[in-house]
Amino acid sequence: MENQFKKLRIIIFSAVVFIVGLALVFNNKLDYSEKAFLKNSDLNLTLKVTSIIPTGDHCYGAIFGKVVNSNKSENYSAIFKGQYVFCKIEHDKVLLVSDYFAFQRNDSVIVNSKLLKYKIYRNGKLVADNNLTITTDLFLYQHLEDKKYLNFDIGARFK
Repeated sequence: MENQFKKLRIIIFSAVVFIVGLALVFNNKLDYSEKAFLKNSDLNLTLKVTSIIPTGDHCYGAIFGKVVNSNKSENYSAIFKGQYVFCKIEHDKVLLVSDYFAFQRNDSVIVNSKLLKYKIYRNGKLVADNNLTITTDLFLYQHLEDKKYLNFDIGARFK
């Protein structure tokens, strides 16, 4: 009986290790595809923040700004897997979906997607040098869509 109990413990332990290992591998693949998307978007963008719309518990928000310099056309969008907006440019306006805590109105932001970095300057001084990320939080994008925060006209109303 004791011998069977040992075998059962070994089988359960092995199954748990296997499941945890699969979860880690799957998570890294998601990370890799998101990073590959950002790098392949090859976005070099400088913007001046005009408004920030936080989205509550998501830690991400809609950052609206005016394009200062960009290597992309004036009608550009980078949307991961066809549903997760990273960046939209419409004429001289830009929308970034990003973590928003470090941003303030009138900040200058330099985005380099190949390096997976963005820098925030306030009054000419570097205040943040952060890793560029994209979120696949469905609830965030549902909230952004429901409130129409992915619309440039809505963003202009927030100051």
